Amino acid sequence: MRQITVKYEGECAKCGNGLEVGASAMYEKSMGIFCPGCEPKEVEDIRYYRTIKAEKKADRLLARADRLDNEAAQKAAPLEAMRGDTAFFTQPGQSPFRDRIFRSYDKAGELAQEARKARERADGIMRYKTAVAGDAERRRQAKREALDVIFGKGSRVYDPVGGEGTIISVHKKSYRVKFDRGFTWARDKSYVRPI
Repeated sequence: MRQITVKYEGECAKCGNGLEVGASAMYEKSMGIFCPGCEPKEVEDIRYYRTIKAEKKADRLLARADRLDNEAAQKAAPLEAMRGDTAFFTQPGQSPFRDRIFRSYDKAGELAQEARKARERADGIMRYKTAVAGDAERRRQAKREALDVIFGKGSRVYDPVGGEGTIISVHKKSYRVKFDRGFTWARDKSYVRPI
């Protein structure tokens, strides 16, 4: 978060107090604007405000995707009504009516593709815009703690790089492993697997 001077009237995202033009405020694009002192500092508070903002954007994208899907279905309907009419598809020569239906069907495909991309963007926004610095390390640490219950000194393990081996010492974030291929290596706990 950074401190800014307010250029437009607004209100604090947390307490709802009005922020006058020229007042000091705390701001981050992914969360909004806050009174000094109201800005979120805890990980879950940051995630909460980011989620609120991300949900608004994702909802707009999903509404657009639904609208595009409906429009695509309407444009594809005339050709779908012609399914089974062999003469329509096989008749030789130029037919403006048939060409118009085919163009409409092509446009339906483009709209459906655009709707799919909008849904993917909405999914990405909810997945990545709500992340907080350190999430990956917290997940890795939880994995390390779960593995400490399973493994100890003398346990047989598999590492994707070193192969099979035996743990010879346990450290805070790693295991020192003597691999069957003849070398000893300290590996992050999150990399090893049970045999």
